[in-house]
This record gives sequence, C-alpha cells and structure tokens, in this order.
Amino acid sequence: MKGERLKIGIIGASASGIYSALLLALSGRGYEIHLFDHADKIGKKVLATGNGHCNFLHRPFSPQAYNDPSFVESLWKSVGEEKLQQYLDALGIESFVKGELVYPLSYNAAAFVRHLGNLLAKKGIRVSLNEEVKDVDGGRVVTPSGVHDFDIVIFAFGGKSQSNLGSDGSLFSVLGKRGYHITPLSPGLCPLRCADVPKSLAGVRHGALVTLEDGKALYQEDGEVLFKKDGISGIAVMNASLHFQPGTRLHLDLFPSISKADLAEKLARSLSQNGDDFLVPFAEKPLAEFLANKAKNAAKTPSISEKSMQFASLMKDLIFHPIERYGFAESQVTCGGVDLANVNEHLQSAIDPRHYFVGECLNIHGYCGGHNLGFALLSAIVVSEAIA
Repeated sequence: MKGERLKIGIIGASASGIYSALLLALSGRGYEIHLFDHADKIGKKVLATGNGHCNFLHRPFSPQAYNDPSFVESLWKSVGEEKLQQYLDALGIESFVKGELVYPLSYNAAAFVRHLGNLLAKKGIRVSLNEEVKDVDGGRVVTPSGVHDFDIVIFAFGGKSQSNLGSDGSLFSVLGKRGYHITPLSPGLCPLRCADVPKSLAGVRHGALVTLEDGKALYQEDGEVLFKKDGISGIAVMNASLHFQPGTRLHLDLFPSISKADLAEKLARSLSQNGDDFLVPFAEKPLAEFLANKAKNAAKTPSISEKSMQFASLMKDLIFHPIERYGFAESQVTCGGVDLANVNEHLQSAIDPRHYFVGECLNIHGYCGGHNLGFALLSAIVVSEAIA
C-alpha cells in the first residue's frame, strides 16, 4: 500500500491514536485520515498524567519496564533514540528531563494536548468526538452517524481503565467476534486493598521502601506511600501491583535511609526527651498511634533500649497483607488486551491486513514513569512507518 492515497480510520483519540494520525499526516502521502472517539475531548487520559504535568516519556527508553520486554525490544530496535527525537521535533514537542522522566517544556498536560489538537486541525485531520464505534468489519466502521469505509483501520482505543476518561474496553468484544484473541483484562498500576489497613490511616502519606514478596522479592521501589481507608497507594505500590498475586505480602521500610540501629538510637533519644510522645518526630499522629498499637508489648517494657529497638524493627519492616488490586476505575493501565500473537513486527493484524493496533489496546503495559505513553508513541511510529 506504500505510496497510495489511502483512507485511514483511527479508532480512539488516545495518545497513540493522536500520534498515529499526526505521523501519517507528516509523511506527506496525502492520506484521508478520520479519527473517532466516543469522549467529548481528545487525549482525556493524557490530561491526567504526571499529576497534570504530562510525563510523556521515559529516558532512556527501557524495554525491561514492560510486561513483554522482548516484544517491545523488537519494536524499539526499528526506531531508537535518534529517530524518536526526530519525530518529536517534527511534531514540535519541546521537552525537558527531570531525572529520567520527560515532560513537555510547558510542564502542563492541558497545554500539551492543546498543541496536539492544533496540529490535528492544521493537518486537516477529521476528528469526530462523541462518536462511539459500534462495529468494525474489515475496513467498514459503524458509528451512530453511519457506515464509514476505509482502506486501513488503526485501533487505538486503549484498555478498560478509568472509563470516565474514555476507556471502557467495549471494543474488545467486537474484536473477539472478528477472530481476535483477547488476553483477559485486569486492572494494573492501582492501589492494593489490604484487610489490615485501618480507616484511621486514610490520607496519611509517608516515604517508604516498598517490597512485595511471596517468600522472594517480586518488586521493590523507594517512594511515597499513601494510605487509603482500606488499602495503600503511591507510585511504588502501583508498580508493585503489577506483580500482585493472592498470598503476597507488602513490606514497608518507613526509614530506608537509616539503619535499624541508628533508628533505634534516635527513638531512644526521643523516648528520653519526649516520653509518651516519642513517636511525634517520626510520623503523623494516625500513623504514630497505629505503630504504638502494633507494638503494645514494646510499650510495656521499662527498658528504653529494648523498647526503641522493638519499635525500630517494626518501623523498618511494617507488614501488610494485600487481598486484591483495586478495580479498573482506580487503575492507570489495563493488563491484557489484543494478544501479541495476532500482530506482526509492524503491529499489523495477522487476521485482517487492513487492521493495525497501537497503544494500550495491545497486551502491553509498563511501569509508571512515562513508559505507557512512551509505548503509545513507539507503536504509533512503527505503524505509521509500516503504512507509509
């Protein structure tokens, strides 16, 4: 199909859908491009990324951050850092790096999406919002406004997470009817519900080294945790949630930069100076009360050194027992999706060569930190180059 003037339908004004439309328009092939979304705005999930700052990429790009590193690595080898930057330049995306996280220079998700929206308009890309795709049969896309025929259809509709932002997973059933295998969907990058987290801790934040284990460490990351009324959140916990299985345990080292011996020494000093209020310098009141209740036996000992060591042991290894992930509404990504066996190295369908897939609707997900939006861009580049 290279060189032909094609009609291309893109289902989903997600990051991957927008990137695909723009990159195809930039190819100069004169494609007729029609972008559909059932939401009332483009890029609704992008608007919520990075706490509104839009962490849209991770540098260096790391295939190991995804659930199928070898598959992502094979795509990455065809693109690479130099070409990726060339495409960002072509899209007029100015950025800066904070640690390993890449943000738009505006440091504002709304401004980032507005820029992409302006590009869509300038490139003459037709955008139909509030337009839900009901069916896809080959190149025929059915919406409430009628039947639309295309030479190529790109699926960019995301997963099932955060349906209020436009992803409800409804098109997976349509694809299933057309012969695609859909890997079972589950919420990812979400808080973990724990039966032993009391409501009194809701809203408390604290730094911690988070370790999820089932006899061996499954995931470990240093970050901030946020207690909820029945669970624990925070980026480190959400990343750990990708490895959750029934029976796993969550360990929090509340003071990872201090050894247990040093923490015990500080606690002993506070005990001598502050008496019953000795935990005040170490934790918010609800957390301090929770720790005191967990260490009732330590509270009864008259020995300051023994008491301080028992509390230090607890604070260096506070254990909770997750029972499940939170649901799709509170997850950032969807695990599962279109089976990777259904696409080739160009993300073209092995079932219908008119179909291509980009972004989260594929069974690819990564950790927090720009990896998922990074895959949206990578997959859009791969598909746009395959078509052009």
